[in-house]
Amino acid sequence: MSRPRVFGHRGTRGPTGRDAVGGALSKPAENTLAAMRLALAQGADGIELDVRLCKSGEVIVLHDVDLKRLAGVALRARDATLAELQAHDLGGGERVPTLNDAIEVVLGSGAQIQLNVELKPDVPDEVELVDAVTSCVEAWAKEERARLLISSFSASICREMHRQLPELAVALLYEHEQDALSLPAGVTVVHPHHALLDADKVAALHARGLRVNTWTVNDPARALTLSQAGVDTIITDDVPAILAALSSL
Repeated sequence: MSRPRVFGHRGTRGPTGRDAVGGALSKPAENTLAAMRLALAQGADGIELDVRLCKSGEVIVLHDVDLKRLAGVALRARDATLAELQAHDLGGGERVPTLNDAIEVVLGSGAQIQLNVELKPDVPDEVELVDAVTSCVEAWAKEERARLLISSFSASICREMHRQLPELAVALLYEHEQDALSLPAGVTVVHPHHALLDADKVAALHARGLRVNTWTVNDPARALTLSQAGVDTIITDDVPAILAALSSL
């Protein structure tokens, strides 16, 4: 059997690794361009990242509502311009990137590399975020857009993203099984938490014509079980460990 694809979660949140020629790589902050480059150097098939809007209107790559956890500053994205956010070092000189920056780095790294863009639902205006992501994506060529996957925990975001960009794959993230019973229009991929899955459940989702990508899997034995169950993609903080576990497939 072929192995599932392995995506780096927020680029990487795993331990220090080695690049393709054996050079040491330091661990960068999550969702930075350095984190994405590290996961790709470790062999990731794609990158998962989180986006929201800042005050000046750019789509930025940031999981949290503020910089407190990453930079020790309680500066909220919705209240700060891009310049104000990028004034803060996230470590190693890395700054909060824009979605455009991330697309250029990730999709420019190889013709088979994919990018999963998760739209955060804890924003003041979901439609404003969808509009901004749509504008950003539409600036890229058809070939690049084909390697993008949009995801969200918000059914309304998924529905609106499909309405605006019907050619893109859209995935619903969920932590409770009942959330998959009635999917929003346009959703062709599901992102259940890995604890919800076994071989029968993966088969049932596949029978509905859905791709199954699961998160966040850091245990190699669990990754192997999920691979044998037939999942399509594993999202992980530790790309090297999961690739090593799946190397025999």
